[in-house]
Amino acid sequence: MTIIYTIITPKDRKTKYLDFKSIAKGLIERAFLTYGLLNGFPHVLTLFGALKLGTRLKSADNEQTEEGRQKEDSYNDYYLIGNFISVALSIVYYNLLK
Repeated sequence: MTIIYTIITPKDRKTKYLDFKSIAKGLIERAFLTYGLLNGFPHVLTLFGALKLGTRLKSADNEQTEEGRQKEDSYNDYYLIGNFISVALSIVYYNLLK
């Protein structure tokens, strides 16, 4: 998928290097969705959409500086991945108790 995304990315958005952080985040997202769906929880799709939306909302009080955007991006990554891990563990607990 990384190769396909690299090919179809608009020229003004392309960089000269692969962003391994984004690749890892994408792998975690897809693993979470696959794990949830395989365990019979189609609701993970709704949760995924809500979490992605939550990480895209910008706080009104955040300064529009480069440093402010970097801090917000880092927070959003931790927020998203942390929520995936939390929900995945809940599914594990559900399966153990079942």
